[in-house]
Amino acid sequence: MIPLGMVSKKRISDCIVCVEDTRQKAEDKFYNKRWNEGPHHKFEGYVAPTFPEGRPLKHKYTDKTEHQREDSWHLIKQCQVAYVLPGLCWAAVGANFKALYYADLIPEQYPWILLTIVGVSFFGCWGLLYLLKCFMYPRRVLKDFDHKVNRYMFAGIPIALLLFGFAAQKEQDDIAEALFWLGSMSNLVLTFWLLTRTFIHPVSSSEVNPSMMIPLLGNLLAAYSTEQWLDKKGFMDLAFFLFTPSFILWLLLAPGILLRLTDAPALAPKVRITVFSYVAAPALSAACYLILVKEMDIVFLGLFFFSVFAELLMVALFLTNYFKAPFEEGKWFSVFCLAAATFPLISFHVSRDTSFTYVWLMAHFAVVTGLALILSGHTLANILHQKWFRGYPKYGLSPLAFTRPTHDAFRTAGKKILDLVEKLQDDHFQNDEDRKECQNELVMMLEGYTTSLYVHSMYEDNVLFPTVDLYLPGRMKTAEMQHEQIHHDEEAIKAFLREIKGDITKGQGNTGKQKKATEEVKYEESKGLVAKSAKDESIEVKNSENSTSSSKDAIAQLVEILPRFIQGNNEHMRHEEDHISHVVKKLIPSKEQKSIARKCLRTGTAEQWRVLLPFIITHQDYHDRRVKILQAFRVAYPERMQLFGSWLYLGVEEILFQRLRADIPELAPRNTEGWYRLW
Repeated sequence: MIPLGMVSKKRISDCIVCVEDTRQKAEDKFYNKRWNEGPHHKFEGYVAPTFPEGRPLKHKYTDKTEHQREDSWHLIKQCQVAYVLPGLCWAAVGANFKALYYADLIPEQYPWILLTIVGVSFFGCWGLLYLLKCFMYPRRVLKDFDHKVNRYMFAGIPIALLLFGFAAQKEQDDIAEALFWLGSMSNLVLTFWLLTRTFIHPVSSSEVNPSMMIPLLGNLLAAYSTEQWLDKKGFMDLAFFLFTPSFILWLLLAPGILLRLTDAPALAPKVRITVFSYVAAPALSAACYLILVKEMDIVFLGLFFFSVFAELLMVALFLTNYFKAPFEEGKWFSVFCLAAATFPLISFHVSRDTSFTYVWLMAHFAVVTGLALILSGHTLANILHQKWFRGYPKYGLSPLAFTRPTHDAFRTAGKKILDLVEKLQDDHFQNDEDRKECQNELVMMLEGYTTSLYVHSMYEDNVLFPTVDLYLPGRMKTAEMQHEQIHHDEEAIKAFLREIKGDITKGQGNTGKQKKATEEVKYEESKGLVAKSAKDESIEVKNSENSTSSSKDAIAQLVEILPRFIQGNNEHMRHEEDHISHVVKKLIPSKEQKSIARKCLRTGTAEQWRVLLPFIITHQDYHDRRVKILQAFRVAYPERMQLFGSWLYLGVEEILFQRLRADIPELAPRNTEGWYRLW
């Protein structure tokens, strides 16, 4: 009870709790949020989904324009963290020249000064662009931090600072010490962050890759850079602190990465260059051990010759085309690793002082410098031809990554079909042969379109939709209703196609004896052995006229129904991308996605897939999308890659098959040129 006189309007208002509908705010926020960037136009045509109580959800559909589907070139937005590697590697080559100079192996010091300036120029340009990206596109930078390879590439920034500090030693000691502290502490913080993130979000076996060693290489390089200040108080302890944990972590990490490298499926071609970390890690460890212990004992020799063995292994892998892939910025990582192997090699030559070690050192150093020059040419060419700083349309490599490009194939083929329909409607043909050729092309396109759509709808109805319905019940109702309408129009189109190809269908329906008898009669008629009556000839002419008129009617009805059918299918695919695709990406685990993808690839007959696979591969706007489709197939069903290759060999043009075979070597038959063994 409340005592009389203690109640007031203010106290009553304080006791009232205002219940706010937070869902409405979330809806309004989603309504005004653009999921994509650039020009767009509003997409209408669907009843929005509703809450369980029936209250409608506000949705704003945006459809990608042709401009958005093109690849974009932008110096700031498309600046990648891996573009730091050219500046880093030229700084490493300059550090090699400086080490050779102070070991009295080269007479002049201007080469390392010049190469350090080149490295600073590359690094400065990249740093300015990426700093602008951090302010203008922070979400893209956060995506780099979340990427399973790019997040380790951020260690290249402190490594570059350490190399610039190494170049400034004995020349500008204050600058050298400042760069050392900045590079070593930032790399140490990054290492702790990456380790903490790995404990909180453990990586799967498929995400383990050699780029995880890059932060450890930075710590080893920081320990090696303390050589000038080891006489100062505390620097010896700091060097041991930087060296020992990183060395032990490398010993623990190296066997796991080696198991991943030799396990199936094979490492992606663009990530294989990071295998060179097996050269840099023992080499830097040997160099650090030598400056700390001041003795070239069995530990140094063991680490040094392990790096030599790893370097010879890299040569063998290079000769077997293991690193064969189009030029990318990651190729520069090999230059840094080989340059890191130069430091203990210089110390080994100084201790042995033989002609063999001198030739060995100079040959190794020539390879490092020549490789840096070659990659510089590729880099400048890619920048001039705008291949760098370009965002290509990308699809994930999940097992279900082939579903979205399948939609794009239907969109591309649909445009071509509508163009043929427009030609038939305009009827501006010079002769009947051109018209007939256009009709035949339309029939062939429609057969591929309807067959592919039938299989696509079948695995959606039987596999994908029931799985999505497990996570979000009721989400499939609209899609299933659209499927019913699409199937109704599809059956009508197939009926018209059968009517157009009636003669062929009848010929296929004859038995072998009937075909043989018909051929004998035709042969006898041609030789004059059997005379045709005038009545028979008139009946044949009449039947041909009737079939021609019925074929024309079927084509006219087909031309009338096709625009509505293709437009409806495009809207249905858009609905799936807006309401279903994100469920697959965000809710369904990757292992279950692989199981779902295998079920999808087993849906339909082999005859239907011999039509579907060439259809979706041929009708892609970008070759990269074709490769992504086959890569998704490789993730989901690696043991069937040669079967997919045989279907493509029979269904696509020869030059296209050769391009696909070069990009996906598993497509080639066994023991043929370019064949690649998956396991």
